[in-house]
Amino acid sequence: MITMILLQIAGGTLLALLLWAMLRLTLKAALWAVGIAMIVAFIFPGILLLLGGLVFVTVSLLATLGLLVLLSAFRT
Repeated sequence: MITMILLQIAGGTLLALLLWAMLRLTLKAALWAVGIAMIVAFIFPGILLLLGGLVFVTVSLLATLGLLVLLSAFRT
């Protein structure tokens, strides 16, 4: 009984660390992407539509990944 509780606490801690690492990596990648997009937008003004579409796809993929991680945590 006590080992099950300890395993759940350990699993929750590992999940929190995983989510924090994913969030930190996502924010770093987003800041780099914004910087590169600004530089590219000054060089090629018409490419903003393409960059907007790529950002939308990237954000939707990250949201799906985060949702799958959260759902897998509550799977029994």
